[in-house]
Amino acid sequence: MNILIETPRLLVRQFTIEDAEQVFKFSSNEDVTRYTGDAGWVNTISDAENIIRNIWLKEYNEVGYARFALILKENNQVIGFCGLKYEPELNAPDIGYRMLPEYWGKGLGMEASRAALEYAFNQLGLSYIVGEVDVANTASHKILTNLGLVEQKRYEKWGHHLIHLSIDNFPKITTDMFTLVQQTQAEAVFRLFSNSKVCEFYDLPVMSDLAEAKKLIEQDELIRRQGNGHRWLIKCNTRQQIVGSCGYKYDFATRTAKVSIEIHPDFWQQGFASNAITAMTKWMFTHIASLNRIEAEVLPENTASTKLFNKLGFHLDGVIREKGVWKNKTHDLQVFSLLRREI
Repeated sequence: MNILIETPRLLVRQFTIEDAEQVFKFSSNEDVTRYTGDAGWVNTISDAENIIRNIWLKEYNEVGYARFALILKENNQVIGFCGLKYEPELNAPDIGYRMLPEYWGKGLGMEASRAALEYAFNQLGLSYIVGEVDVANTASHKILTNLGLVEQKRYEKWGHHLIHLSIDNFPKITTDMFTLVQQTQAEAVFRLFSNSKVCEFYDLPVMSDLAEAKKLIEQDELIRRQGNGHRWLIKCNTRQQIVGSCGYKYDFATRTAKVSIEIHPDFWQQGFASNAITAMTKWMFTHIASLNRIEAEVLPENTASTKLFNKLGFHLDGVIREKGVWKNKTHDLQVFSLLRREI
């Protein structure tokens, strides 16, 4: 049994087909499903097996998380579930829990949910989590608000009046030289990408309008909220000025994150690029437990970036011929990689 989370009273692990009987027990209980959108879905053990096989096990393989089995240490029984579920219509992971009524009122829901949220932040590399709760479900609403989720809006769905809440835990990374902050300043992004030297080897055209910077920020923010990456601005501590940006996109299926970095020419050859990549990769390997490989794609003619990744200990895996296509041209791409076992 591979335990993912342990609390004073609970163990959390992935579901297996062998859990079908217990899943049937709590999923077919009308009191448990009263405020949910899937009441009546599980009427047989076969229904429970289908949920485990076709939803939870599939999601573990596709995104690395789903609802997890909640086990009470006292009797070693599966008493419900807790954890996250990626909700496409919300463009974000949703936190939730369920357990059999005989375990209500003991603080177990809060204990499980708090542990699941910490797991999301510290092991899955997520920083934006949402929750949906029926307005009549005061107990679950209290748990979400005590976790720090804040109400954003109310609406009707599945025949329920729902409250939509969220929590934002964007990671700020501080070093002696700079601070990696959330990419929200459109003017700073525009200043960076409107410089032709910055975009010379980049798959973006030189920006000519602030609206382009705002659009890029929105695109990167969507990737973050979906749980697939982060994008930072690099703020010099002494000058209190944005000197560049960096970030990554993560593909759970291949356990690989692709990184990129841009530094404004006014701050080239000052150590910002190497130190920012080092700080970012350290955070990634620490906070994304499943991450095995970090890679960067560099044009062969980009000698500065080639030198940078060589200096940082990345391995040149090879050159993929004409993989890149932008600015009406095809481009060869060098692929550099750093593996977890190499750090």
